[in-house]
Amino acid sequence: MEIKKLLAINHVDEESGCLIRHVKSETEFFRPHYHDYFEVFLTLGGSATHYINDSFFPVTRGYLIFIRDRDVHDYMCSDNGFEFINLTFTLQTLEELFLYLGSGIDKKGLLESQNPPMVMLSESETERLHMRLAELNALSSSNKAMLKTKMRSLIAEIFTTYFITLPQENSKIPFWLESAYEKMKMPKNFIKGKAKFYELCGRTREHASRSLSKYYGVTISDYVNDLRLCYAANLLSESNLSATDVCYECGFKNLSWFYVEFQKKFGVSPGKYKKR
Repeated sequence: MEIKKLLAINHVDEESGCLIRHVKSETEFFRPHYHDYFEVFLTLGGSATHYINDSFFPVTRGYLIFIRDRDVHDYMCSDNGFEFINLTFTLQTLEELFLYLGSGIDKKGLLESQNPPMVMLSESETERLHMRLAELNALSSSNKAMLKTKMRSLIAEIFTTYFITLPQENSKIPFWLESAYEKMKMPKNFIKGKAKFYELCGRTREHASRSLSKYYGVTISDYVNDLRLCYAANLLSESNLSATDVCYECGFKNLSWFYVEFQKKFGVSPGKYKKR
């Protein structure tokens, strides 16, 4: 079958620099294609096999995928309930985004990895992002300036939240574990401790713990503890919070234990660290 090239002139609004579409398999004809623009899409329901650059990936609700201008892809649906919402944008928009975000984002990895970056979101994350994308459609189509601002703000949020670091090519680490490991770096997650990690993994506690030790060489307790301590050090340096406030803000339940662990990692007490 011929591979079709889709053009920005037809699939991206020229003035706002973006276009939002809600796609359903029962009303869409899918075929192998690539485009001269970029897109992120979020799967909302049903299931399909995503063909991408000669590889096949099963996708269900909650997958967020970044498609580059060189990716050849297609959707093979196992039912008529497959649907997703996508946001398309131009190369100029992406380049300006990278310029704004600076060197901390892995631009080369995002653009040159063999397969497009993708993450699996939790149900709450999926629903939240769905609402954010849908809000763009609620804006007046005549207000191009506001649409452009809102669109760029959301793209920046998506990239800095989900695509700031990328998995290694040909990684043997299970996708579910890699995703949970990265998501635990968010304060809202590591503050909740081990229970949140197990929730993100979607596996039994024993299986998740064994896998973390096998692939990352660390226990879940040590991983969470280290994230909390680094966060604590930043709060001590950059906020007006006292050491006691920082302790509980980071998820520690015992002040004495926090002091012991902080001293062990940084060589000084939290109070001295803050003064220094």
